[in-house]
Amino acid sequence: MTALDVLVPVPRILEIDHVDVAAEPARVWELVRYANLARSPLIRALFAIRGLPARIAGAAPEPAEIVLDTLRSTPEQPGFQILHDEPPREVAVGAIGKVWQPSIPFVHVPDAAAFAAFDEPDYAKVAWAIRVEPRGERDCRVSVEVRVATTDEGAWASLRHYFRLIAPGSHFIRRSALAQLQRELGTPEAREGERALAGDELLPDAAAQLTDGITIAAPPEAIWPWLLQMGGRRGGYYAVDALDGDGPSAREVHPDLQALTVGDVLPATAEGDDGFEVLRIDEGRSLVLGGLFDSDQGKQIPFDSARPDRYWHVTWAFVLEPLSPRETRLHVRARAAFSPDQRLHVAWIRPVHRLMERRQLEHLAARAEGRLPRDSIRDVLSGIGGAAAMVAALLTSFLRGPRSHWGLTAEEAAAPRPGDDLVKDPRWGWTHAVAIDAPAERVWPFVAQIGADRGGFYSYQWLENLAGCEVTNAEAVHPEWAVQAGDTFYLHPKMPPLRVAACEPGRWFVVHDPADAEARAAGKPWVEVSWLFSVEPLGADRCRFVSRYRCATSDDLATRASFGPALVEPVGFVMDRRMLLGVKERAEKRLPELKNVNA
Repeated sequence: MTALDVLVPVPRILEIDHVDVAAEPARVWELVRYANLARSPLIRALFAIRGLPARIAGAAPEPAEIVLDTLRSTPEQPGFQILHDEPPREVAVGAIGKVWQPSIPFVHVPDAAAFAAFDEPDYAKVAWAIRVEPRGERDCRVSVEVRVATTDEGAWASLRHYFRLIAPGSHFIRRSALAQLQRELGTPEAREGERALAGDELLPDAAAQLTDGITIAAPPEAIWPWLLQMGGRRGGYYAVDALDGDGPSAREVHPDLQALTVGDVLPATAEGDDGFEVLRIDEGRSLVLGGLFDSDQGKQIPFDSARPDRYWHVTWAFVLEPLSPRETRLHVRARAAFSPDQRLHVAWIRPVHRLMERRQLEHLAARAEGRLPRDSIRDVLSGIGGAAAMVAALLTSFLRGPRSHWGLTAEEAAAPRPGDDLVKDPRWGWTHAVAIDAPAERVWPFVAQIGADRGGFYSYQWLENLAGCEVTNAEAVHPEWAVQAGDTFYLHPKMPPLRVAACEPGRWFVVHDPADAEARAAGKPWVEVSWLFSVEPLGADRCRFVSRYRCATSDDLATRASFGPALVEPVGFVMDRRMLLGVKERAEKRLPELKNVNA
């Protein structure tokens, strides 16, 4: 609770301005509590303009200053006074009066309690506070909050019109005073490069340094996992994927990428093992990467090795600084030492690094804050291709037969499989499959989390979301989503769910939507479907993912048209094929075995 919460708990007017400054609370407090708050040239100019009539009349001008200790209220001279003083955190000033009148009649109150209790009619209660709040390890946020209340509706009517006139000037003065303070002390961002960060000591003779940072609306523990999984063929580097050349960066946290050891080398690209050596790990706090590169040999050597004649020696530090329970400053610093022949390389790499670093920070913030759009540009482009494939399938109904057993021979597709008894006499269906170069136990966890409310369908996500499915295709395995018999299975959030009729963990599960027994008995329209997802081993390191869909319907034309193959099959084939390939891509992806310089 702040002082103003007590002095003016229910304000008619509330305004807050703040700035962040690069100074510790004690130093900031001395300036805002005891120095002249009107030291800004703009504020002094306003005071001079206001005092011009008095000077013309021969009177001495008022001093251009706002010093809090000069604000005193007495019964003889009531006015503004300090009501709360809590160094080095908060000071609050207030006054009671009919502020809308040309010559303001103030009322003196002895203390904060009397100020809060005052309720005589036709008065305004004006209070403002300056707060100094630590932001991280060495910075502060300075806030100025103004609250105004009235003791009755008549006073509010008078104040409302008056405040419209003085509000712009009042706000200008507050902003000018805060801006002057920020100019004097500097901003945390402007002085970010001056502070010591983890890893600086590893390269004391660095000839070049670039420091950047971003404030993320998330605690350190929400950011740290994204840092740990960086690397080529891992989570990527979250910068400009087209330039990184490693495919799309991860859009979710991967539990299997969270273990790092000092000495591990994170691949810089999609190919090769050279990259960034892990130099320091302070769990949840800092990650320092680096590398020593022999320019003549074109290879990386251990960071602590003797430098060759032509070399690059770099550190890349990521440091998390909590600013508040819900905000963190992520500082990033790259330092480099290099042989004289590398100066031209430095000249062009500096702007490239700055661009990539800025994009990396923005993308990291979006991930940690949960602001990533559901569909990326890749999803959109892929979906457009999928839509074109659907049109092609719709125009080639004569290929429906071969499409019905895509990935299998006709004989393989005809073989009996689990769940066939659920829809014994299907009107139509398909059995699609894809061979996967991975053991069944690696494939099954991806299959087991299929569903709109689980891991998605690994298909054309953008098209599914255009239809309102609200899916996000999982990149990693989430064991908590594993299917079990009796579970609900959602195709669309607005459609009734199917039921998981049976499941053999590690091998298959089948979902079922039975026909309406009463409608069927009464000769009314009905539909019945089953959908099997099966992982069939083909050896120790290979398997086959099979999708079997079976549909039976009543004989009426409307139902056969709506749920029959003429319309459903072209869409189903394209989406199902992409699902099979989506599982294949995920299961076959091999994480790099990180080399360790200490091994």
